[in-house]
Amino acid sequence: MTDSIKIQGWCPTAWQPMRAQDGWMVRVRPQCASLSAAQWRVLADLARTHAHPQIELTRLGNVQLRGVSEAQLGGVRAQLIAAGLVPEDADADLAPAVHCTPLYRRNDATQALAQLLARAAVQRLSPQALARRGLAPLPSKFGLLVDDPARRMQAMGADLQLWVGADQGYGLALADSTQAYRFAHAEQAVDAAVEIAAWFAAERTTLAPAPTRLRALLAHGAPQLAALQTAPLIAAYASGGAVLAPGLHSDHGRIIGAPLGRIAAAAMHELAMQLPADAEIRVTPWRSLLLACDAVVALDAAQWITAADDVRLRVSACTGAPRCAQGHAPAQTLALSLAAQVPPHTHLHVSGCAKLCALSADATALLVARLDAGGAPRLALGRADQRQAADTPISWLAASDAPANIKKLLHDLYL
Repeated sequence: MTDSIKIQGWCPTAWQPMRAQDGWMVRVRPQCASLSAAQWRVLADLARTHAHPQIELTRLGNVQLRGVSEAQLGGVRAQLIAAGLVPEDADADLAPAVHCTPLYRRNDATQALAQLLARAAVQRLSPQALARRGLAPLPSKFGLLVDDPARRMQAMGADLQLWVGADQGYGLALADSTQAYRFAHAEQAVDAAVEIAAWFAAERTTLAPAPTRLRALLAHGAPQLAALQTAPLIAAYASGGAVLAPGLHSDHGRIIGAPLGRIAAAAMHELAMQLPADAEIRVTPWRSLLLACDAVVALDAAQWITAADDVRLRVSACTGAPRCAQGHAPAQTLALSLAAQVPPHTHLHVSGCAKLCALSADATALLVARLDAGGAPRLALGRADQRQAADTPISWLAASDAPANIKKLLHDLYL
């Protein structure tokens, strides 16, 4: 089969949006994974009036608007700034992303660590801050993570991972290393993370092509920094705690899922209106929201996933056709039509092209749209751990038969 795909070179923000087939993509990075109900109302209103009437949740815990027109781009950004959703200047918005677990208690050590790291990223790792040190900006895909003690967020694949340990020490792991550095104080861990990021910004330019992720540079040698020489090494293995499924969780609150990570703007507005303006609604990396409050809300089952056994949790999909210029099939529609036929403990990811955008870490099977030698779209099924679709495709022209056949085909993958 033949295919031609284009890899975008950056992750969009509000100050550096990305152009897609259906308009501009504008991304908001929640602070400490949290937005207030009032801020969600703003996002919902913007989606209804200036973008596609959906809000997207990314697998990195970001929030995204799609389909913003060129004429509306400046106005959308201004409203996001006014709502406190986006920094007032581009330099702060282009600092490396600091992702945060939503599983913390307000004002606890984990939130304090995330806030400290976020301030340091803006003050010391933004494009202007690095330029003052004679360094080029960090790649937009470079990310930092503050994890919860059980380290449930490891699948996010952050370049630098920090967390508060059970002994109240602070761990710092580089990429996917099985070892971590331990620090007694949050400031020490954050300083070390900043210096590693700056080391990466300097050293990556010595290679061609310059790597965009830390793990690729570590293959050529580890950083020799004073902050790391005195820090003891500890095992970075963790239980990786189970993903929190939709439902009530006594230690954290109520989790509600969004089918395929897409929330209808009207449904989001209705939810936010049921809560006090300052109520927290946190974003998880599992395409769901955490209601960190005790309020009882009414939810439309067609719009939200409220139970752990909902079959829609068994599928994920990229944007697909027609909104993506590279999509050969309407991936989202197809994924939802297949959900009821996906067996328990199986996760099917449907991709509109071979780029495998939005691939979930828990995917076990892939259904990928490709072009055959004649330029016709075909669907090919394969195992996710092989990252390649099977050689025998399902004809897209007969895709209406896929729901009836997908269960057997998925079963056959693992024989």
